[in-house]
Amino acid sequence: MRASARVIAAARALSAIALLLAPACALPAAEAAADGGFTPGRWEIFFDDFSHTDVGAFPSNWTLKGPGAGGNPLAAVERGGARFLLSQTPAEGEQQTPSTLYARLPKDYNLPVGFTIEFDAVFGYSRLANDLQAEKQYDILVGSAAASYSLLAVTSQRAFSRNGQANLDLSVGNVHHIAVAVEGRSVRAYVDGRRVIDDPDGAERPIGRVGLQLSSYKGVRQEDLMFTNFRIAEADRPQSAR
Repeated sequence: MRASARVIAAARALSAIALLLAPACALPAAEAAADGGFTPGRWEIFFDDFSHTDVGAFPSNWTLKGPGAGGNPLAAVERGGARFLLSQTPAEGEQQTPSTLYARLPKDYNLPVGFTIEFDAVFGYSRLANDLQAEKQYDILVGSAAASYSLLAVTSQRAFSRNGQANLDLSVGNVHHIAVAVEGRSVRAYVDGRRVIDDPDGAERPIGRVGLQLSSYKGVRQEDLMFTNFRIAEADRPQSAR
């Protein structure tokens, strides 16, 4: 029941930002999987749409402890009737350093063999940037012990994992849905429901930590470097464990 309730909450939040969404992006045919779309994990492990976080506050179920954590301040904001976690815009003349945070997962926890991670984020360039190459980047960070690495990084122009990459053409300034499906060491990446990367050796095990890094090319100031609806879920469970 908990997983179903969270999925419904996520759907409602997505409806609230529907006006921000651009039409589905056109991906290169060679990069799209023949079987098409992403299937979310069924058994929820973590979910946050920041609806329980006050505007201007940092969410309590995330932490700034972990490899490379911290950086540019983060705070919840309201946009189009939905909550996002925003990497705050620095003062003019200052660089926007990366913002890195981790989901609060149980201590000594290891993610199952099959799991999914997904979130919504604004992509493209900021009107504050003079350099058109100064776009937003979101890195899904995973790891264990004292180390973490990028499982998937996405900008408006490309997505890349440890051993794969794809060219993208995401509409600037709009919200897009990013997802990964991990099975053992295999990583499949999806943008707006279309598969763009199939990396058979993209993950190291074990994985006990999941986070996100929000960054800007060359530290250029951004006004809407933000995400929401961050969800981690187990792909399936053995019948005996249900």
